[in-house]
Amino acid sequence: MSDRREFRDLASPEEARAVVEGLDVDPGTETVGLADARDRVLAERVDATLDVPGFDRASMDGYAVRARDTFGAGETTPETLELVGTVHAGAEPDVVVDAGTAAEISTGAVMPEGADSVVMVERTTETDGGVEIRTAVTPGENVMLAGADIAAGARALGPGTRLTPREIGLLSALGVDEIPVESRPRVGIVSTGDELVRPGEPLDSAAGEIYDVNSNTVAAGVEDAGGDPVLYPHAGDDFEAMERLLYEAAEECDLVLSSGSTSASAVDVIYRVIEERGDLRLHGVAVKPGKPMLVGTIGESAYVGLPGYPVSALTIFRTFVAPVIRDAAGLSELRTATVTGEMAVGERYGEGRLRYMPVGLVEDGTGRTLVYPVDKGSG
Repeated sequence: MSDRREFRDLASPEEARAVVEGLDVDPGTETVGLADARDRVLAERVDATLDVPGFDRASMDGYAVRARDTFGAGETTPETLELVGTVHAGAEPDVVVDAGTAAEISTGAVMPEGADSVVMVERTTETDGGVEIRTAVTPGENVMLAGADIAAGARALGPGTRLTPREIGLLSALGVDEIPVESRPRVGIVSTGDELVRPGEPLDSAAGEIYDVNSNTVAAGVEDAGGDPVLYPHAGDDFEAMERLLYEAAEECDLVLSSGSTSASAVDVIYRVIEERGDLRLHGVAVKPGKPMLVGTIGESAYVGLPGYPVSALTIFRTFVAPVIRDAAGLSELRTATVTGEMAVGERYGEGRLRYMPVGLVEDGTGRTLVYPVDKGSG
């Protein structure tokens, strides 16, 4: 007598999504160095502990002056000021700008005492008597005041901020070298089935062997969703070997994903491992492709069993699993676009399940968007 099981009570897509979202995949937080912070998600608020810039500085090359000394200056009526010295970026000024004087200054240099503005070098001419100023400036012109970028005590970045080069630049300016971030969930990936062969190894097609597509595909999806994929050795259809491998992955990862061995046939054992050794919360969802989906726990780790066929596996992963990984990693929901088109060919479907159909979009000569199914079955 066959011990084949049937999918008697398929969960709706909404029910399946709720079960998957109810899994505990939270990896916690960690502290990383600034050099490793790109694309991480900030876990805590960061406040500025100093002014940026920390001093009044010249925003261009020119001459630091007292603005009142330039009033009335123009191309035909220049004002000549005594040159009292030079101020370089990265050096403390050793001059004072008094009435009737000016100091040559570099971009980014500290404004010397007494000066309140900078005349750009293009509007000046050095002479034996000093420097001719050929334009009037106002107080603060061409000067970046202390704290203009951010003031000490102000909120610099909030929790949940994804750290792009811009944010890393700000943290660098604040002198921050370590940052608290959301940890990336470790996701163990196990492909199952006696017929699978790793890419690069010899393939015996006559014996029904096929290359393992899902391991690298799902790993790329995990990384794209903000997780840290961990690939485990291929598992055959042996109960004890499967159990050992799944428990090893569960001890090391926040979430375990398997592909294959989830259908109700006698040789597909993974559902038996979860049912007998873990907590099986869902087996089967009313979608196509992807009906043979498992959800549960193994030990302290969350578990989702993906179908073996690549299109089915990727469909279930992207629809139900990737959003949970993104949320655990602190990433916002992925933004998607909706395109409206006209089916170019007729499609009949009467299985009573929600169908996810891969399609291609083509624009015809009149500007209409035509939708062509490219479904090759679950594979």
